[in-house]
Amino acid sequence: MNEKLYKIWLLVAPTTALTAIFAFLIVLGLAIHLILLSTNDFNWLEDGIPAVKGMGSAAVQVVPQRQ
Repeated sequence: MNEKLYKIWLLVAPTTALTAIFAFLIVLGLAIHLILLSTNDFNWLEDGIPAVKGMGSAAVQVVPQRQ
């Protein structure tokens, strides 16, 4: 590794960098969801398929794996 790599943090404050990355990821996630909601194939709000109320009788049976 380069011994002078730590100097990048003298130019960029870590809290500012982490805040900017966090904000960018939130905006990216919202943009992806809005793009998906604007399509006919991936719009889960108006597809007419009801959401599952609970996992009561629709529970998936777990089969143990052999090793």
